[in-house]
This record gives sequence, C-alpha cells and structure tokens, in this order.
Amino acid sequence: MRSLFWSALVLSVLANAYVNTFAGWNGSTHIVASAGTGTVVLGSAVALWLTRPRTEN
Repeated sequence: MRSLFWSALVLSVLANAYVNTFAGWNGSTHIVASAGTGTVVLGSAVALWLTRPRTEN
C-alpha cells in the first residue's frame, strides 16, 4: 500500500511541475489542474505519514 502512496506522490509532484511550468494553461484550467495535483500531493504525503512504521520504545 505504501508503494501506491509513493507512486501517487511522485507522479503528482511531476504533474504539478508540468502544470506550473510547461502546460501554458491560463485561468480556471490552470487553477483546477494545480489544485487537483496539489490535493493528491498533500493526500499522499499524509497517507505516507499515517502509515509510517512505528518504533516501540
């Protein structure tokens, strides 16, 4: 399951970089694409944090 979250994180970071650098979109298209990829970045980062291996002290 963690590999799925890592894949989502990496792909969404790359997609976000593409949207903000090369896509050339303007207005609402750019906002929707950037917000969508940003949501996936944050969601996968939180999921990775929540599923991290815990160490017993």
